[in-house]
Amino acid sequence: MISLLLSHQWKAFWRSRNAGKSVAIQIFMGFLMLYLLGSALLLGFAVKAIITKLVPGQDVVTVFSGFILYYFAFDILIRFMLQKLPTIAVQPYLAHNIKRKQLVQFLNWRSLFTFLNLLPLILFIPFSITGIGKAYGAAVAAGFVVSIISLCVFNHFIILYVKRKTVINAWWMVGFFVTVVLFMLGDYFGIFSLQKVSAFLFTGILHNAWLCFVAIAFAALAFINNSNFLYNNLYIEEISKSAKAKTSNEFSWLQRFGNIGDLIAVDLKLILRNKRPRSLLMLSVIFLAYGFIFYKQAYFEKNMLGMVLMGSIIITGMFMASFGQFLFAWQSVHFDGIMASNTNIKTFIKSKFYLLTAFSTIAMLISLPYGFINWRIIPIQIAAYFFNVGIHAIICIYFATRSYKGLDLGKAATFNYQGTGAAQWLYSLAIFLIGGLLYFPLGFFVNPWAGIIAVGLLGLISFLLQDWWMDILTKEFMLRKYKILEGFREE
Repeated sequence: MISLLLSHQWKAFWRSRNAGKSVAIQIFMGFLMLYLLGSALLLGFAVKAIITKLVPGQDVVTVFSGFILYYFAFDILIRFMLQKLPTIAVQPYLAHNIKRKQLVQFLNWRSLFTFLNLLPLILFIPFSITGIGKAYGAAVAAGFVVSIISLCVFNHFIILYVKRKTVINAWWMVGFFVTVVLFMLGDYFGIFSLQKVSAFLFTGILHNAWLCFVAIAFAALAFINNSNFLYNNLYIEEISKSAKAKTSNEFSWLQRFGNIGDLIAVDLKLILRNKRPRSLLMLSVIFLAYGFIFYKQAYFEKNMLGMVLMGSIIITGMFMASFGQFLFAWQSVHFDGIMASNTNIKTFIKSKFYLLTAFSTIAMLISLPYGFINWRIIPIQIAAYFFNVGIHAIICIYFATRSYKGLDLGKAATFNYQGTGAAQWLYSLAIFLIGGLLYFPLGFFVNPWAGIIAVGLLGLISFLLQDWWMDILTKEFMLRKYKILEGFREE
């Protein structure tokens, strides 16, 4: 049965109207994957030489073992953004006389054919054979290989389960990223060391190869958990029932804010239910961890607060930048209906402004714990936040009135440049140029703190003048309304 279902998927691919375009894309992606796999293979054979050069005098196998869990922790994040859910493939079969157990098996086997499962094998197995096998024997090398494969399977099925749960309840996504951030903070502040844990576990296999069965047990539990979830939820009526309940109850609390609240609720549903905006939201959450890169102690010692301010603008305004550059284009498919309805344009634009402000506020609050690194980060982040909500948001909406390309919401954000035009590139450039121009005169010639205060104060003043800005942006939108509509209609 599994082979029959796979053959149906193969035929569906070739008989699709977009088969020619899909083949071209698949060929391009195939060459890209071959290049990455080739690079990973070379890296796998060069691991010993690289470790010897970077950390001379230390045991290569111990250093290698300490790196493994770091890779798979990063692998979980990548899978959350890129790994697909192949549930659509079985929906046509749910009404037929096919056992759900067979459909679950089909989904599990089909999902395993992914580049993300092949990459760690190409990267880790060469050293496991050449570096560990020669020194500790074939049994230990086999234990390492089995452990790597098991961790790969564990990540694969645990992320499939988490992503399916996020579709049902968005709080799962919030919980997932909060867990990731807390985990990174714990490792960064030395509460625990993932490197030491990884080295302890995998060097243990050197002396007891049977420990690889622990990794096998984790992989089996993830597989069984995912299979049980699929088995219990593969019902057409259950899917439609949960979707209906979600539609009726989702974001009802926003209704107290009137028309603006209703419009924001529509945007939130669009973000959570479509692949590309949801991918951007996930990417923005990951960017919250970039404080470990931007907030270096050396910047404070050398009084390079401008670099810290730039990082704060990115951290508190990443979603605003990524989502806002296509602010109206996200609704391009039904934009004609919005414009034909009894929707006040100023209210429509103001709802976008409040949406961007809300996400920037959440990002600022979540990133406040960076103050434990250095208390000066907090006032800098507050200044960056005022810049984002007072100046960045206005610039974002202004350039959105000059974006005339529609979007396909079903496509992922990674390597997707649909809808990107001159307005988007100019917008990205304008944010950094304006931020730099506001900071540079006082920050360079007077004092870095004077520059930061100027950025925050001007942002706050602009935010308080939001009604004046909304009138200007409404006029800009009305001047280009029909050009935007015409552009969004183009395929």
